[in-house]
Amino acid sequence: MRSLLLVLALLLAAPALGQEPAWLNADQVRIILQARGFTDVEGLEREGGDYVVRRARRYGQPVQNLRLDALTGLPRETPPLTEREAAAMLRDRGYTEVQPLGREGDMIRLRAKREGAAVELAVDARTGTVRQ
Repeated sequence: MRSLLLVLALLLAAPALGQEPAWLNADQVRIILQARGFTDVEGLEREGGDYVVRRARRYGQPVQNLRLDALTGLPRETPPLTEREAAAMLRDRGYTEVQPLGREGDMIRLRAKREGAAVELAVDARTGTVRQ
């Protein structure tokens, strides 16, 4: 038990001892951005505890001056997905014949085909989570 407390104390004290946080490098940030639907990333620069992307595309739509957390690679603020972006995201994930059906608050309803079967889906515009 004492050794566990000692380890926890050392971990909590590490920032106070002058160790730098484990910042992501630019390649890791690009991988995270790609997984979140960003392409054509230009002008990726580190500014303090953030990375800034001057220009990119998110599911085909232009984005400028995107600020990312340098520890996680996640955007500080991300506008909700549009119906067009949600449809592009589903196409990227293997769905075909994607058609938006409408929006209910933060949920975007779409119809699509997956492996030939018709499905109706809902995409959370804030998180990108897909539900059937």
